[in-house]
Amino acid sequence: MRSIMLCGFDMSGFPISIGRRERKSRGVYAANVLLIILLIILVWEMMFVSRYTRVYVVGDSMLPTLQGAQDKTQAGGDFLYADTHATAENGDIIVISAHDEFGEEKVIIKRQIAFEGQTVQLVRGVLYIDGEMVEEPYVVAENNTASLPVNTYGPVTVPEGCVFVMGDNRDVSSDSRSKYGMIDTEDIIGVVAPWSLALKGFITSWNTFFEYTVPAIFSGCGAR
Repeated sequence: MRSIMLCGFDMSGFPISIGRRERKSRGVYAANVLLIILLIILVWEMMFVSRYTRVYVVGDSMLPTLQGAQDKTQAGGDFLYADTHATAENGDIIVISAHDEFGEEKVIIKRQIAFEGQTVQLVRGVLYIDGEMVEEPYVVAENNTASLPVNTYGPVTVPEGCVFVMGDNRDVSSDSRSKYGMIDTEDIIGVVAPWSLALKGFITSWNTFFEYTVPAIFSGCGAR
């Protein structure tokens, strides 16, 4: 094949070098795009973690709204995310760093019922705030037995700087009525995000797989 001469230079290899440069440019471009995507994911994850904290539900106090495991080491509970920057309103599900009657600290999940200055009363399972009846669609009759003494309570006024909380499973929940008393607002870790409740099934399945299913698979590999 005859070489092409231009101004005394052999140009036969010129098209090949151009093709190599084009392939190299495409590779650099793809690498830059991938790097930008990874950077965006990293920044988003840092922002997410700085605002939301993951919570695992243990116990039956929030039935039927939330399913709880028997303890933290077992699967079966719901996973949720709490917004640590949100301000709770009455009716919100909140995550609390609480102390029981023995002074033991633990993380609990309850529903905020009333805030400072409001008067709370339960009459055979019916909730009254400042003397007005409150509808609670999240509480079901089988978990709110009218004849149980625990479901008649008050009236009590919530002190300054505190909130009153209860679990949706009123028959068994340990909450402001007994074990934990009034909750200091500074002990509220966060408010369960509405999107977290809406995506509860997916979030729980995803986290359960990585927290309990995968470790069980690998631990079983070493069994004899």
